Amino acid sequence: MNSMAANDEAERILNRHRFTVLWSGGKDSTAALLWTLDHVRHDDWNILYVEITGNTHPLCNQYVQDVAEKLGVKDKLMVVKTADFFELMDKWGPPLLFAYRWCLYQLKLKAFQKTHIFNVDGIRRADSRVRRKLNLISVFKMHGRVSISPLLDWSKGQVIDYIREHGVSLNPCYVKYGHSGNCMFCPYADKKHIILTLSDPEWRNKILSVFEKHKNKLMKGSIGRSIYERWMKYGKQYALTTFFNQQK
Repeated sequence: MNSMAANDEAERILNRHRFTVLWSGGKDSTAALLWTLDHVRHDDWNILYVEITGNTHPLCNQYVQDVAEKLGVKDKLMVVKTADFFELMDKWGPPLLFAYRWCLYQLKLKAFQKTHIFNVDGIRRADSRVRRKLNLISVFKMHGRVSISPLLDWSKGQVIDYIREHGVSLNPCYVKYGHSGNCMFCPYADKKHIILTLSDPEWRNKILSVFEKHKNKLMKGSIGRSIYERWMKYGKQYALTTFFNQQK
């Protein structure tokens, strides 16, 4: 199915059902929200924003509130705050894979139970190998929801252009941290995410103290070891990043 046909199919489905837009404050989900406003003709839908308490930057929270007000959808916005992320990470250690990825199972999936059966997301195939296999319509057994992904074949450039065409600014966390700030710590963050996040002393202290506490446990498994070593490796570059930022 080509991009235009996929959009037509997504529009047809969503105009026949009530649904929830999953909004993280990131560029892709923001574009998905704008796409919804452009293509859905009924008003029986809402928006879910999950604040990962302690791990979501206040700038991201404020961005969501400001954009929702600008777009006239604040009455549709449902904000769910989770248990404190760093308290859980201090207790359980950094989330890993499968059953050990507690940030997904203990926090996000519980919030998703508050949504309608049909969800709209900003998933794009270009983001990962796993997502390349997804379809426009995906049924996720783990939370019993049907996801519609209207941006599945969009490029990053298309997403950014679409947001700007609507007069909406990008989340300010992208400039400061290289990501949306919805999850300041993510075990699978890329190099830029790690370096810029750890260049902020507040987040650096919070994250590295947990790694130090759980180092021995993490080093016993290949997944935990790889996560620990990647954060430590790129974390060492924060001082250089700080130096260059001060020269600007």
